[in-house]
Amino acid sequence: MFKKEGFGSKLRQVRKDNKLSQFDFVSQLANAHKEFTGLSQTTLSLWENGKREPSFLRRIAIARFFAEGYEISEQEKKFVSKSKATEVGARPSLYPVSITDIVIIDYTRLSEKQTDVVSKGHEHFYNEPLAETMSAFPESYYSVSLLMNENAIVGHYIASNAGVIVSFCFIDNSVAIKMVLDLDGKFTSVILPTRTPAIASFFQDLHFEPYPTASRVKFYKGSLKDLYNNPFFKDLLNNNADLVRFSKALKG
Repeated sequence: MFKKEGFGSKLRQVRKDNKLSQFDFVSQLANAHKEFTGLSQTTLSLWENGKREPSFLRRIAIARFFAEGYEISEQEKKFVSKSKATEVGARPSLYPVSITDIVIIDYTRLSEKQTDVVSKGHEHFYNEPLAETMSAFPESYYSVSLLMNENAIVGHYIASNAGVIVSFCFIDNSVAIKMVLDLDGKFTSVILPTRTPAIASFFQDLHFEPYPTASRVKFYKGSLKDLYNNPFFKDLLNNNADLVRFSKALKG
């Protein structure tokens, strides 16, 4: 486990255990997260030798890069307290939700009941009617992927053939993860909606670029393959949202 005291020596040990040269490690960090853009091997050497200390956010990010924990010191607890109020999105459900089927259907062929559930879910999630969000994009063919628990819809996403995801709604994190994984292989790049400022900020950190539209929903565009390979995104999929919260809380 990483901690502030002795961080540099722990970093050097874990980096070597993972058979990463300083060059490779610096490159991978910079490609994965904007917080490390411009990081040099010289600075990394200073960190590892204890002559300079990375910021709190960078220490947390490096720990999560290696999928390791981080022991918060008394001095650092003020950052943790500040981040607790940061909303990321849906929380894990008290009871796990199983997905029994994923139904893909043309948006125009949704039943009245399906349309009602999808539309209400979108407006609840994004505080904007689905029709308004869709009208912010050129007219296109959209398919709807419905994640089902028996006869109940527990999540959905609406996608065009070009990878524009106009709606992405779920009742808990476990469903969201299944939806993200279901996108794998379908698109090269995607335009995704974000629900909270923390997630919007996180996508920018992972090199997704803002995609301006007339919608009140904030959209971001980037490589789906790069996203799936990003260690910080994998960390989020494993229900570790600390980096998302800390980053947004420190940025304000």
